[in-house]
Amino acid sequence: MTDDAVRVTVDGPVATVTLARPDRLNALDLAGMQLLAGRLRETAGRPGVRCVVLTGEGRAFCAGADVSPAGAATGGADGRAIVAAANEVVLAVVRAGIPVVAAVNGPAVGVGVSFAVACDAVLAADTSWFQLPFVKIGLLPDGGATHLLPAAIGRVRASRMALFAERVPAPVALSWGMVSDVVAAADLLETARALAAGTAGASREALRRTKRALGRAGADELEAAMRRELEDQGELLDGPDYAEGLSALRERRDPVYPA
Repeated sequence: MTDDAVRVTVDGPVATVTLARPDRLNALDLAGMQLLAGRLRETAGRPGVRCVVLTGEGRAFCAGADVSPAGAATGGADGRAIVAAANEVVLAVVRAGIPVVAAVNGPAVGVGVSFAVACDAVLAADTSWFQLPFVKIGLLPDGGATHLLPAAIGRVRASRMALFAERVPAPVALSWGMVSDVVAAADLLETARALAAGTAGASREALRRTKRALGRAGADELEAAMRRELEDQGELLDGPDYAEGLSALRERRDPVYPA
């Protein structure tokens, strides 16, 4: 993982943070999660910036944690560290003193869903989709998903995603309230930046206080959900089901779990 895995560009009051591992569908290993969290914090604190756009390079927004052999998203301490680092990404978005707009240019999978839904506005390309496939590999959703999704779309719809690993196309996500707008893929980034530019004349302090007020009701619940997820995920990461699920994923076969 290099610093090029997360790019930051600034155009007046709008900063764009781009996940730049298109060969891995912008899946991130531990170093990548830490880099993204740091870049988000640094960018949100940059003088003159009033809004951040978060997007991905290539055909995906973010495929979640890197479970390739090179990505080392395995059990034990390494797996827990990745979950904790992903939590820091979500908290960097939520605690930013300015708005963060997600421009979901393609699939948002696993913790990539959390990264998107944590944002203050979510624009999705008409070709994009969302999925939480954790149960397929013996894990549970993390990155605050167990709080963020029910808060955004309700418990029953969140359960459809988390328990049945249902793939949700962008138009359905719009009807559920998961995204704020669906636009043509070719127009996505321009539309997101135009929305972000609407903050140009805003008071930075007013933006900070407004965002804090809007998020205050759920702040404690989000962090509590993250603690629960990390505890349960840690146990699952050490268990035989995850070992089988990960092997099956890498070997491109169906996993075989105990009855």
